[in-house]
Amino acid sequence: MRWLGDAAYLGGAILTSPVWLPRMLVTGKIRTDWPARFGRGDTIVATDRPRILLHAVSVGEVNAIRALVRALDERGIDVVIATTTDTGTDRARAIFGGRHPVVRYPFDFSGAVARFLDRVRPDAVGLVELEVWPAFTRACADRRVPIAVVNGRLSRRSADRYRWIRFLVRPSFRRLAFAAVQTESDATRFEAMGVPRERIEVTGTMKWDTASIADSVEGADA
Repeated sequence: MRWLGDAAYLGGAILTSPVWLPRMLVTGKIRTDWPARFGRGDTIVATDRPRILLHAVSVGEVNAIRALVRALDERGIDVVIATTTDTGTDRARAIFGGRHPVVRYPFDFSGAVARFLDRVRPDAVGLVELEVWPAFTRACADRRVPIAVVNGRLSRRSADRYRWIRFLVRPSFRRLAFAAVQTESDATRFEAMGVPRERIEVTGTMKWDTASIADSVEGADA
């Protein structure tokens, strides 16, 4: 049935291209690295350390995870940073490129996601703020790779939008092993989208106990 999701994405992309294509060309946010956006690229060499993939969409999220990356590194965890926008990628390479691999996050097509996960081979995934995509979360669940949201936030406006497609996104939210969110309002909205309350913790803005998150991820189920 995964081909149905891919077909829906493709159809939606074609129908909405008059909106997003000019904007993309003007802003330049996703102009480059198209093979990587479809999951292609070099395989990241395996190490004897557990590996966490952190997805930071753009510059703001990249800047926010500096302390987290340092804390994970000090705990002996191999960190890979995935970004979406060109500016976010440039920033991540400037900050982390000398020590941690920086890769492009794939489009949410099943083939692209599979190739990406084959290359990166994470033991766990951390989504910064909120980027919950159906094909990606399903592929991680199939591979028994737990996913956590860190510095999570879900505005009322975004929550209202998700409610229109709740039947599509609710399974992705339910796959989250843990959600460290910024406020009680965020916690309520995450729970409404399907995350069990016992998997949600209000931590403030990027002020969580790294050990607590690591323990929660290791004990999660798909």
